[in-house]
Amino acid sequence: MNPLLDPEPQAQRKLRVLFILPHPIEGPSSRFRVYQFLPYLQAHGIEATVSPLLSSSLAPIVYDKGKTAQKILLTGYGLLRRLYDVLRSTRYDVVYVLREAFPFGPPLLERLMAAGASRMIFDYDDAIYVSSTAYTNPLDRFRDFSKTEKLIRMADHIVAGSHHLARYAARHKPIVSCISILPTVVDTRDFRPPGQRHGDDFTIGWIGTPRGTAYLRSIREAIITVSRKLPKARFVFVGAEPFDCGGVPVEFRKWTLEREIADIQSFDVGIMPLFDDEEARGKCGFKLIAYMSAGLPVVCSPVGANKDIVSEGVNGYFADTPEAWAKALIRLGENPLLRHQFAEQGRRHVEENFSLDVVAPRLLSILRGTPAPQNAFFADGKMETSKP
Repeated sequence: MNPLLDPEPQAQRKLRVLFILPHPIEGPSSRFRVYQFLPYLQAHGIEATVSPLLSSSLAPIVYDKGKTAQKILLTGYGLLRRLYDVLRSTRYDVVYVLREAFPFGPPLLERLMAAGASRMIFDYDDAIYVSSTAYTNPLDRFRDFSKTEKLIRMADHIVAGSHHLARYAARHKPIVSCISILPTVVDTRDFRPPGQRHGDDFTIGWIGTPRGTAYLRSIREAIITVSRKLPKARFVFVGAEPFDCGGVPVEFRKWTLEREIADIQSFDVGIMPLFDDEEARGKCGFKLIAYMSAGLPVVCSPVGANKDIVSEGVNGYFADTPEAWAKALIRLGENPLLRHQFAEQGRRHVEENFSLDVVAPRLLSILRGTPAPQNAFFADGKMETSKP
């Protein structure tokens, strides 16, 4: 029996929540910050309606090359869907906006929804207030990068995915009790170690979207060094755009929702390189949580939430130069016992701090307007959180 789905002994009044999402279930933010919580929320008195901007069948067209006319039509269609959300927002107790209601222009739609519903909650899990340095998006010229701070000011409650994002929110919403930190988490019943690993290969893996490919390019020299030092090493990058790896045979796999967990379970170590800039500092380290839950040691850049998730030499290593990346990966490749020890520590860390079981009750409290005391507070000028 799944303890998350056991209803509370005393029924409360049904709370109607409209979740406004930027993507359908295939989008990581939508899937892991809303969709996976729905069974728990519904079992505890939440009547949830989920409204992505586009459906699973239409959203991929936006990311295809070309098809300009179709993309313009889809943008108009998405706007009409959001106008419908504005009209029906008056029927809900809470409007929960993940990232933004519409990608272009000022937050007018969100303002109208906030006026219609009793409360508005704003959730963000990336530094969406700055343009990306990892990829170029020509549509950024139509974006309002001040929208995030405007949404923070207008929302009744802010849910930030990391300490760094919470500190940003606090600069625009000084009432700290209105800010909660909820990391992006996994259901550890699904993301779990695969059991006995077979074969002599040492698989170094990464999973993400094509937009993260620049981070992998930054460790190209380390990839070459590891390949020379460890003949058994193989590299599997899921969701990345293929690039020149200096002659190293790298398997570039297409990401699919159906194979997501199995792909991670096929790795022996998970990696998460980042640049050290504002965009990367706002990331929530979700890759690391997914890797560790699946029983993997990790190597990552010491940037942003990564530093809150990884304990150096306990469940993973930090690396900030090509030499450090190569050294950490070679050490793990040469020492299966060390990998096993890191994997056990990482899995335990996720179960205790970054699991759906731990975070779901906190999200429920936020929706009800009763977030846990000390969920987010200042200490010596820095945003901190209590232990889950």
